[in-house]
Amino acid sequence: MKVVIINTQYVETDATSFKSVVQKLTGKDSVVSDYSSDHPMKNIVSCPHHSRLGLGGAILERNWSIKEFDRLLKEMPPVDELSRLWD
Repeated sequence: MKVVIINTQYVETDATSFKSVVQKLTGKDSVVSDYSSDHPMKNIVSCPHHSRLGLGGAILERNWSIKEFDRLLKEMPPVDELSRLWD
């Protein structure tokens, strides 16, 4: 029997930084043609629960179980209710 442990990370990013974020998370070398010293991916700030990736996108680093994630989704309000709150 083979056991695989997966550490899930939830990531938000924009289209411009997507490739760099994927390569950062997979451990691949990120080489983007317009990558410069002032690029937002240059300084990734890490703390125990939150990190910043991309242009202002946040990720929550936590080892969520399927049950925990399912419970979280069930507790969330419906999408149409959220859209009314944002307007």
